[in-house]
Amino acid sequence: MYLHYKCSRLHGHNYVVNVELKGELNEKFFVVDFFDVKSKLMEITNRLDHRLLIPKDSEDIRIVQETPNSQIRVNFNGKHYEFPPEDVYLLPLKATTAELLAQYIHRKMKLCFPTHQVKVEVGESKGSIAIYQD
Repeated sequence: MYLHYKCSRLHGHNYVVNVELKGELNEKFFVVDFFDVKSKLMEITNRLDHRLLIPKDSEDIRIVQETPNSQIRVNFNGKHYEFPPEDVYLLPLKATTAELLAQYIHRKMKLCFPTHQVKVEVGESKGSIAIYQD
């Protein structure tokens, strides 16, 4: 797998996530109640917030955790790391790109709003935005 030299180092990002839902108006003249959308999005993103996101399906990363409460050991690119489990979120992804994070959040939102068209944007910085939509 091709790894960008800067992105192969341990680093972090701040993300901005936007969600759009399209559908028919309901009996209350809403497509969907904004409270419901915000609530579901917060439920999804709160699991990711202020944690080290590790793509557990990566072919390049080896993850070892002997028990559910033991340290998570990560071997990647000739380097070895160890983290407390409460500081880590193991994502079922091959990489933690904005594109795959957008797809991951989209899938979770689609489960909550299956009759709506869902569009998810994940931005790493102004002008660096990935979009995943039906």
